[in-house]
Amino acid sequence: MQRRALPGPRIVSREGDVSVSLDLGDRRMLVVGASSGVGRAVGSMAAAAGARVAFAARRKERLEEAVAEAGPGAIAVPCDVRSQPDCARAVAQTVEAFGGLDALVYVTGMSPLGMLTEASQESWREVLDTNLVGASLLTAEAVSHLHASRGRALYVSSYSVRECMPGLTLYRVSKVALDALIEGWRMEHPEVDFTRCVLGNTQGTEFAEGWGLERTIEITKVWLERGVFSAPTVMPIESAAEAILSVLAVRGYVDDFAIMPRLRDLPAEVQVADAAASAKTGDDDA
Repeated sequence: MQRRALPGPRIVSREGDVSVSLDLGDRRMLVVGASSGVGRAVGSMAAAAGARVAFAARRKERLEEAVAEAGPGAIAVPCDVRSQPDCARAVAQTVEAFGGLDALVYVTGMSPLGMLTEASQESWREVLDTNLVGASLLTAEAVSHLHASRGRALYVSSYSVRECMPGLTLYRVSKVALDALIEGWRMEHPEVDFTRCVLGNTQGTEFAEGWGLERTIEITKVWLERGVFSAPTVMPIESAAEAILSVLAVRGYVDDFAIMPRLRDLPAEVQVADAAASAKTGDDDA
């Protein structure tokens, strides 16, 4: 029997002449990577639209701030995606609190900035454990609950899968592998919807934190010299979150979709400079 949406709060936004209304009043969601950036925006907008949302990430204080802002129906679930026990605990706590799970949203991601000759074994493991292995560990814990609810798992990939940029190869490899992982879950569990979101340059994330100003300038020059600075603008974080939630709000099957900035959005060089200047001691959202 197909579930029917219950009357509940709606979130309405306007972009130009288009009005978007989202009603998530019957949804139980686990958003991973929700203490900042796109994950936090997704969780907050979902809660505003009536969903019950578990905010999961490694930084407990930031989680508590996000949950306080989201209001009733939101809970904080501390989780380091590099830890299998943490992944199991995050899903179990969400299901216990909400009585089930309708959506898993995996936004967590990190990237060092450096050439392959500089990449250590530790760096490789950190990137893959965070961007790839953690996604599968959480999915393994959540898939039976998503099957029961006829739910969806959504993973945030990157436009970097389309183009290799010097200094970001570790990140790109992890995202290409994530695409293959999603295909594997689709084949092994066709009863659950698995969706890939290709995300373009987005304002207000912590992706570049920790790179350092000098290193960022150095690598950016390489990008410009080789003509691979593929996105001249960045989109508002709200646009990315709204697009993700619009897919979660529909009952139809969506396998892949992309959210990209437009030419009239903020120039990318402004975002890069701002991020680099404030990123001397950054942290990822694992």
